[in-house]
Amino acid sequence: MSETNQDTAGHAENLAEVGKYPTLEQAHEHGLVILAMREPCLIAETETPGQYSLQAEPAAAPQIASELQAYESEKEIPRPALPEREMFRFSAGWEVYGIWMLALVGAFIWQQSHPSFAERAASSSIGLIGHGEWWRPFTALFLHADVPHLIGNLLSGLFFGTLVSRTIGAWRGWALILACGTLGNVLTSALTWPEDFTSIGASTAVFGALGVLSGLGFSAMLRARLHLPWAKIAAPVLARIILLGWLGGGSESGNTDVLGHVFGFGSGISAGILIGALSQATASTGLAANTREEHGGLA
Repeated sequence: MSETNQDTAGHAENLAEVGKYPTLEQAHEHGLVILAMREPCLIAETETPGQYSLQAEPAAAPQIASELQAYESEKEIPRPALPEREMFRFSAGWEVYGIWMLALVGAFIWQQSHPSFAERAASSSIGLIGHGEWWRPFTALFLHADVPHLIGNLLSGLFFGTLVSRTIGAWRGWALILACGTLGNVLTSALTWPEDFTSIGASTAVFGALGVLSGLGFSAMLRARLHLPWAKIAAPVLARIILLGWLGGGSESGNTDVLGHVFGFGSGISAGILIGALSQATASTGLAANTREEHGGLA
């Protein structure tokens, strides 16, 4: 699709006009409809200044004209107004974050005086699958290798954890974050078994929180898609996958649990999409019930 010039003038004589538009932008817009049909097209400025002719192969002209008419008709259909929703409907849940912070700090202090505690509580593929020590994927979320490791996860949890809390509620949010972190560790152990793989740290849960936010954002975009391209619908997830690469892609020392980060993030995405779908279903059910009550009152 291109604008006319001396080189294309001769070819334009063999084409059929399928539409005229007052602006080049509108001509391009309708030209995209033709290209979507896998048909070639040409935009030519008419003898009237500021008017553009959209041309295509004569054999395809009838079908193209029908598609363009259908496109125009679809644009004229009134779209239902999307309900306005507050992005953050709950408090940040500082008290719940405080409990989580104290649990992490307390576990770290206990580690220093009881070194064997980390050996019994770390996430371990052999411990979980080989010996049936089911608590390991959960307890590992409260253990840390050193002070920088602990502080890094506390700060990350402060940011992502409170965002989840403000979106779906503090208690539900943190329960979901820990569940995603636990599932991430379970999946990591399952994938690395029978190799001996051990990991500790809250980062798997933190990436679970990031995944929950991604899933909720993706679910919200799906509900509001109305002619949005899939690139825009998937943007919340894509943006956070990039962030996952920046924050969780490993370190020079090779000690980063990349699999845990990926599985925690993936678990969070799934949970976020599920919660978004359930919330929408609940809202729709409530709206339908209110509608029935109103009709019943009018009757």
